Amino acid sequence: MLPMSEPWHLILDKLETMQQEMAEMKEHMATKEELEDIKANMATKQELEDMKANMATKAELNELKADMAKGFAAVHQAIREIDAIVKRLEQNQEQQLQLLLRQERIIDVLCRRSLEHEAAIADLRLAIKS
Repeated sequence: MLPMSEPWHLILDKLETMQQEMAEMKEHMATKEELEDIKANMATKQELEDMKANMATKAELNELKADMAKGFAAVHQAIREIDAIVKRLEQNQEQQLQLLLRQERIIDVLCRRSLEHEAAIADLRLAIKS
């Protein structure tokens, strides 16, 4: 009877192995609901194509970076020019202030001279009348 029972053991072992493999496959398989969720969340081919069409290429990004760098360079140049203009205006303003102060001193001197002359004229008039 041994020879007959040995094939049965092999068959039973094989069946047991198959059952374990089936259990593992069931464990790793997705349910219909999970598949539906995956399908619902996946992008369609058209959506992927639309995304590709709307995305910038590396060349376009590099071109944009280069354009931005040129723009920044132009802004920096304009800032330097404005800074130079502001410095010139500050110098002009300082020169104008100095000129104004000098003119005020001259006017003050002329006013004093005028008052002295008026006083001298008044003295002469008094001397002539006397």
